[in-house]
Amino acid sequence: MKKRLLSLLFVITLFSASAVSASALMNNILKVGIRWGSTALEAANLENAVGSGYEFGYYDESRHFVYLDETDETTITMRVTGSGNGVVVTETGSGSVLFRFDESGYCFGVRPKGRDTETWCKGYKYPGGFEYRCNDNGTLTVINVVDIEDYVKGVVPYEMDKDWPLEALEAQAVCARTYAAKTRHPSLGFDVCAGTDCQVYYGRNRATAQTDEAVENTEGEMLYYNGTPVDTAVYCASNGGASEDAGNVWNADIPYLRGKQDPYEALTNIPNYNWSVTYTADELTWILEQKGYSIGTVKNVYVAEFTPLGNVSKVTFEGSQGDVTVKGEVCRTVFYSSTYNKSVKSQRFTINGGGAVNSGIYVNNSSTRLDSLEGVNVLSGSGTTSELEKQAAVLSASGVSEVSGETTAKTSAAGLFTITGTGSGHNLGMSQYGAKAMAEQGYSYREILKFYYTDITIE
Repeated sequence: MKKRLLSLLFVITLFSASAVSASALMNNILKVGIRWGSTALEAANLENAVGSGYEFGYYDESRHFVYLDETDETTITMRVTGSGNGVVVTETGSGSVLFRFDESGYCFGVRPKGRDTETWCKGYKYPGGFEYRCNDNGTLTVINVVDIEDYVKGVVPYEMDKDWPLEALEAQAVCARTYAAKTRHPSLGFDVCAGTDCQVYYGRNRATAQTDEAVENTEGEMLYYNGTPVDTAVYCASNGGASEDAGNVWNADIPYLRGKQDPYEALTNIPNYNWSVTYTADELTWILEQKGYSIGTVKNVYVAEFTPLGNVSKVTFEGSQGDVTVKGEVCRTVFYSSTYNKSVKSQRFTINGGGAVNSGIYVNNSSTRLDSLEGVNVLSGSGTTSELEKQAAVLSASGVSEVSGETTAKTSAAGLFTITGTGSGHNLGMSQYGAKAMAEQGYSYREILKFYYTDITIE
């Protein structure tokens, strides 16, 4: 057993701990944030699953590991110590100090000893090594430093069902690899996170021989547009029958994210493909207030515009103090509420219980509208007031005309709005269930990708 204490205190000016390459593919090594922000750790534990013992050091600007010391202990704990990037390593359980890292130019790194290692961290087995960034509140951001192919092996079985056809898994592998090729969280010190903001990644826990095979069969392959890896190799669970142009969802012209009718999803079973969710007017009022929309009590909500492919591009909310129309992906995300545990699942839906007002009676100006004449009183020339009948004559610049009180806004008398739709996701890029259906029909992963992404090559 080796237990050695080593304290380093020197300044390196060649590289700042906050410097991150714009490209995540530096020597094919990725930095993946697995614990950061509110999930950062005060005590970061590691335990060998495959391999025995650890090497201590740091990852340099080329992401090569620089060795400083090692231990044969198989369970270790890291904590912040001192200032800067100081970390102390102890034996888990006994608290015996194994190593001190006080160097101020790099972040502390750990690499398990052995080949093809796997290391337990918070219930998941990860390949590769680890980097620890000290936070001001005394916690550690934990980063998995891993070969991109091993990373993709840890994404595929979490983003797609591990038992789906091989060709679908291969298409997912190419998308995952392409997405990870660009640094997405430079301010946090890593390239991609392990959550749904990027791609779900939990190492080796769910990997199978088939998911590994899908990655190995497509090793190094990515999506290219005009000779450059695409920046936005996004995908969704299902699109409900049609994908969409990025311009109608993100207000961004992304030439390889063009919408098209999708005939394949209908060929496979998709759980909860058809869905509905009902909101009360009070719920919508509260949700909108929490998201910064001040329109008073919600009276009406309706789809104001559909895209040519039948997806929603505009939704209008009418309230007691004003109206607001949201566009693109906000049409879906504006309805999300963790408090009510409700959400709209895709861009493909209709709203029942409300509707666009095509008529009505305006009083004094164009913003004061009566939905009907019911209950309206009028002042006569003799000074008496009486309730208006169902018809009335009005004087305008064009003369006298008759209006009817029978015409009303299409609002919900019960204050309920039911949203009914199909699919799940933002309707951009590859449909994962569509990929499954195409694979079941005998299509190759290249044919799947070329169907869902416009004018791309796979290299």
